[in-house]
Amino acid sequence: MPRPDKVAQVEELKERLARAPSLVVVDYRGLPGPEATALRRFLRNQGVEFRVVKNTLAKRAAAAAGVPGLAPALKGPNALLLGEGDPALPFRMARECTKRYPNLQIKAGVFEGQPVSAKEVEFYATLPTREELLARLAGALSGPMRGLALALAGVVRKLPAALSQLEKKKGAEG
Repeated sequence: MPRPDKVAQVEELKERLARAPSLVVVDYRGLPGPEATALRRFLRNQGVEFRVVKNTLAKRAAAAAGVPGLAPALKGPNALLLGEGDPALPFRMARECTKRYPNLQIKAGVFEGQPVSAKEVEFYATLPTREELLARLAGALSGPMRGLALALAGVVRKLPAALSQLEKKKGAEG
């Protein structure tokens, strides 16, 4: 018979997994206490939750939330990096944290409901943010228009000089 506190933990984790568009499973083995505290604080400030989970409870919550492919990564001590909003945010934060804390190892992830390997987590971490993509699109769209505007401005700028030359020529011909 499952204990009520475990059932509550599974239910809470299930709701959290259902809300998160993506997550990363990391192995935090060998991470000293002060570094773990600093890591949690850093991630919290970035909008990502660092959550240590029991493997059995995480597997049950993932199955109940419909998060596929998480069970194989849940071996040994694990923590989940969960974020809301930008789906690539947990991936970017996991990548940055592995650089800051070498004992932290990426095991796997889930991106928009699809399981991804540790190598794919690195790929998703390099994706630009939505704002960066919009800025690139705006720059790409404004480039040709700016060029056209400059070309037309040049023609308009040279028109009085051309008319003046034409007037002088007509005046000289009589």
